[in-house]
Amino acid sequence: MYNRCCTRVRSAAGTTDKFSVTVGLHQGSALSPYLFLLVMDALSSDIQEEAPWCMLFADDIVLVGENELEVQSRLEKWRQKLENVGLKISRSKTEHMFCDFGGLSSFATIELDGVTLPVCSDFKYLGSLVQCDGDIDRDVKTGLAQDG
Repeated sequence: MYNRCCTRVRSAAGTTDKFSVTVGLHQGSALSPYLFLLVMDALSSDIQEEAPWCMLFADDIVLVGENELEVQSRLEKWRQKLENVGLKISRSKTEHMFCDFGGLSSFATIELDGVTLPVCSDFKYLGSLVQCDGDIDRDVKTGLAQDG
């Protein structure tokens, strides 16, 4: 499909000369996310759990637990599994969110390799905004602002 392929890079500074692409898939190829997901699915099949406890979409993974110990345990399983095959969980992009649906008043921190992960109050997953308080206000307001 990509045999003897050439490409160029266009930027504000101009366009490069053609050069050969000899390794991997093209960035932006429709096959890239699909192939990545196939590999991730095969690599993690023994630690995956049913939704909502574990959800994968391309290179995004959502791990859910009823308390911080469950989340910490799931995160450690994923870290070990991925690092055993030469992959890493991004230390700069990984964060966690606490949803108080059961009346708990506080939560412990979640760590990755001994480093405390930052806390977020909402995150976007497959186009929907998930908020820690269970509301949908920010998602609705964002949608209205974009439509308006």
